[in-house]
Amino acid sequence: MDKRTFTILLLVLLSAIATGQEKVKNPILLDKSVLSGVGLKKIDLKDEPEKKFYQKRLYRGNDISIYVVSTETWNNKFENFWFDEFIYMYHGEAIIKPKHGKAQLFHSNDYFFAPKGYTGEWEIKAGKHLHYELSVITTKRADSTITSENLTHELFDKSVLSGAHIQLDKNRKFTQTLRKGVELTISLKAEEPSLSKIKDTKEMLIQLLSGMVTIKTSDNTETTFYSGDFFVIPEKMIGTWKSKGHGLIKYLTIEKTSSINN
Repeated sequence: MDKRTFTILLLVLLSAIATGQEKVKNPILLDKSVLSGVGLKKIDLKDEPEKKFYQKRLYRGNDISIYVVSTETWNNKFENFWFDEFIYMYHGEAIIKPKHGKAQLFHSNDYFFAPKGYTGEWEIKAGKHLHYELSVITTKRADSTITSENLTHELFDKSVLSGAHIQLDKNRKFTQTLRKGVELTISLKAEEPSLSKIKDTKEMLIQLLSGMVTIKTSDNTETTFYSGDFFVIPEKMIGTWKSKGHGLIKYLTIEKTSSINN
């Protein structure tokens, strides 16, 4: 083999390797069996090993991490809670008793937000059973000295999530920021059935509240999501978003707050 032929073959090989490294990013449907409470693993807590505590990680990205967490009835006390947390309660109740302010009660099927810096009690009530919830936090912490200006846990009002108040803009879209914390931002979005391009996306968790969405990525892989589905959009995903439904397509987004410097 002469030098010129060898050089050409080497360039072809290097090009093939580089192409192979360009992995196509596809949306990720959260495991419905885990969201149903199946397959959670018991975790031994260092300070309270006798407690029944279960957890399973569904996703860990550069920006957000997603878990299902379960415990028996349990009362915790927090001093300067470590992170922002988005929670969807599947079973049980949570009673929040801040050091200053009124107590709050959250139930199954509630969406709520726990702020970084909270001080007070957090009681889980499950009777003789186990509560469980979906939990979203950022993968990396914001500066430990920074806490939320608003230290109140926030219930996302079902009358707002119902969408009756929504008025679309001139592009037939709608966005409402429900809570912008130190680490997490939660938004309600809506649109009429449409087709749009996806490019340079932020990593985020989406729950589709109404309608159907089909995402086609750059390798022509199509994934369809339906009302109630939780799925992750990876960072810098490229493709198309096609929404269908009876009236509005409506969804929640949970993403890292843009101002965090990690």
